[in-house]
Amino acid sequence: MLAHELRSACQIVSLAGLLFSVLMYFPWIISLIFNWDGGGPFFWAATTSSMICLLVALASRGETPRVSARFGIIVVNLLWWICPLICSLPLMLGEKPLSSVDAIFEAVSGLTTTGSTIISDLDIRDRPILLWRAMIQWIGGLGILSLGLILLPFLRVGGMQLFRMESSDRAEKPLPRLIEISKTIILIYLILSLACTSAYYIAGMGIFDAIVHAMTTVSTGGFSSHNDSLGYFNSLTILWIAIVFMIIGGLPFNFFIGIFFTRNIPKLDPQIFVFLGIIVFSTVVLCGLDFSLSTLSFSEFSNRAFNLVSIISTTGYASGDFMSYGMIGPVLFFVLIFIGGCAGSTSGGIKIYRFIIMTELIKSSLRELVYSKGVFLMHYGKQVVDEPIFRSAIIMIVSFFMSLAIVTILLGVMGLDFITALSGATTALANVGPGIGPVIGPTGNFSSLGDPEKIVLTVSMIVGRLEILIVMALFLPLLWKS
Repeated sequence: MLAHELRSACQIVSLAGLLFSVLMYFPWIISLIFNWDGGGPFFWAATTSSMICLLVALASRGETPRVSARFGIIVVNLLWWICPLICSLPLMLGEKPLSSVDAIFEAVSGLTTTGSTIISDLDIRDRPILLWRAMIQWIGGLGILSLGLILLPFLRVGGMQLFRMESSDRAEKPLPRLIEISKTIILIYLILSLACTSAYYIAGMGIFDAIVHAMTTVSTGGFSSHNDSLGYFNSLTILWIAIVFMIIGGLPFNFFIGIFFTRNIPKLDPQIFVFLGIIVFSTVVLCGLDFSLSTLSFSEFSNRAFNLVSIISTTGYASGDFMSYGMIGPVLFFVLIFIGGCAGSTSGGIKIYRFIIMTELIKSSLRELVYSKGVFLMHYGKQVVDEPIFRSAIIMIVSFFMSLAIVTILLGVMGLDFITALSGATTALANVGPGIGPVIGPTGNFSSLGDPEKIVLTVSMIVGRLEILIVMALFLPLLWKS
């Protein structure tokens, strides 16, 4: 049975790799049409990887086993550990080739929509490379939505069953079948991406920059085609367009499915109110401590709001240096890195709904201190939270901070200072992008780190994107028993 599942998992992963390989031809074709430099490596990378993936797919073909938690865990892990290797091939073959460690780091950062980069000369890089970075980040965001809304609820890992799209009550089903959910997610994602591209273009971006930044905005990834990120354009209009679409990217997509594709008005998710409330409150604090209403300019307000939304949505764009926002700036941004966006969105972080559940658990515990014999139900909005849900939420939070401690210690042992080690570990596990401090902060990047540190952060990005528990499950002997 286990051998059957492993064979079938290899076939699924090889087919996914074949899809990425075929997509590599796109930058090559575009480079031929528009006479761009740097398209050749994509042809060779696509041809080589597609042949290998095709051979593996043919060798592993056969009947797909019954979907089980073990099979799902194996497939998800293989996908997120193998696909970045395939996506890194063009980055190793360009005119300015990256080392294997750097190329894999960049590919993992793209697919996990982290947005951390080791490339320090984006303004002079070939356009096919910049387009490919945006493409893998856009695809990564779509893969995260599919993972979060379709697969994880059925594996019952990470607490995502709270947002399960299929219910025993037909009236609560946003759509009747998973295939329809998948098509709807793709359609919404495409519409948002086209709308964002159009808005950027109308605001003054060139068409190439508009496409690249739209893909990395909607996916809350943060890869840019310029070293100064969106600050390069020096446009408040562009910043506000980014703010709107980063917020949209941080909202649960099942909310959009309910609005646009079903007749039922969706129930308002409590995490939406908390997400928007944190943005408003943090912006007021960030501006109110340094300015009064008479001295706060619209430009300064826009830049601070933009950087704040970029961090909490885990997009990772930058406009200026948020390390210069007084004493509260670095502290506030560091705290927001942990929180992240809503569950069922492209955002990273611990996710807001887990903090809501944790708050309910604390309230219930306090009530039991007063009324020791009382029975208090925990709620998420109007929904009663079952024990497996709040237990998995708490386990995820504890696992996150345990992983954070381990990664921080590893980076510290490798020679990084405490601030760089802690913020690097946090931004990798939370899939945010920029860290805190002069080395990997908003004005720096990860190019100055050594290969061992990059390897640790690469692994951390995947672990954080898979929400830790799925990766930890690989080390359970029980998983591998037939």
